[in-house]
Amino acid sequence: MTGFKLFERLLDSYQSSYDIAKPFAINGDVYDAYASFHVTSAKYVLMKRAELWRANCFEHTFFRCTEAVTMDDLTLFHRHVTDYIEPELIRKGRKYPEKDHMYTYITGIFICENGVSVHVKRELRKYKYMKNYFLGIRGYTQARLLVFDMKDRKIFGNPAAKELVKGYNKLGII
Repeated sequence: MTGFKLFERLLDSYQSSYDIAKPFAINGDVYDAYASFHVTSAKYVLMKRAELWRANCFEHTFFRCTEAVTMDDLTLFHRHVTDYIEPELIRKGRKYPEKDHMYTYITGIFICENGVSVHVKRELRKYKYMKNYFLGIRGYTQARLLVFDMKDRKIFGNPAAKELVKGYNKLGII
């Protein structure tokens, strides 16, 4: 399977639950696709006005097909997370996310044709981005990085993406 076919297959699986924009530009840099997801859970007694609690959960996923993942790709993704995605898409320019925000995952999915160097794998596995809002009362944001290595037929990611890696490995998607 080629990287482009995998990309199309992943987008098809996201299609039913996510809003997808293809392509998506951030400050002049273009991702092949952007998928966003929002779910709200609430508990109430007898009528909806007597709400006990509410939780809003989000995910923003950015897809990029490339020949090889480099340190520049990781640096650029981190800069996009800190300069645009977190302040604009999550907080919407405010100090904190909206009321009842529980968590937001920012997921970067890189599909590369020609493998990944040992140095980039090491840096990817060390990548961490986590931000709590108002001591956790307004939830948190966490960045996950996932790489599909088409040459070596491997899937790997940072520690936050551990469950994603397990899930895709179980599916045997590569």
